Amino acid sequence: MGNIKLAGRYAKSLIDLAKERNQVEAIYNDALYFNAIAENTDFAVMMRSPVIPVDKKQTIFQAIFGNKVSDITTSFFKIVISKGRESFLKEIMNEVINQYNELKGITKVQFTSAVAVDAATIGKIKSIIEQSSALKNVDLKTKVDEKLIGGFVLEFDNNIFDSSVLKDLNDIRKQFVGNEFVSKI
Repeated sequence: MGNIKLAGRYAKSLIDLAKERNQVEAIYNDALYFNAIAENTDFAVMMRSPVIPVDKKQTIFQAIFGNKVSDITTSFFKIVISKGRESFLKEIMNEVINQYNELKGITKVQFTSAVAVDAATIGKIKSIIEQSSALKNVDLKTKVDEKLIGGFVLEFDNNIFDSSVLKDLNDIRKQFVGNEFVSKI
């Protein structure tokens, strides 16, 4: 686990500079692009490697990101690498995305169901969430987890609403295990 405070400070600096220069959207897109690249195992190993010198990492970053990211992001990468903080870049970029969402009032919502849900149903779920709560700009992501058996799990703002069959079965199991009135054979 990375250093959350460090990531927050670096991300805030980048977002503040982007706001100052009216490039918040560009920085957000750069963070998404970086996270897509950072999924590559070789890239992740290179970022964490203490053996690879700073100038070599700078060259690699320039080759990968070059003119694909904004000048602000390019300069930011150079500063972070020169400070020896490149191993935290994934956390920093995740925090940039979080701060962007907070700035724009976007709430990430994770909808997990036992089976795949079609686009029309996803649209209905999103509108129900927006109508029945204070959440207005909902970014709904879906996931399939067959272990749920049926029902769904809704996660947002550190809240979980679990309406799955798996949860119900686990609750019933706990009731039977904790039942003092049934003799144990």
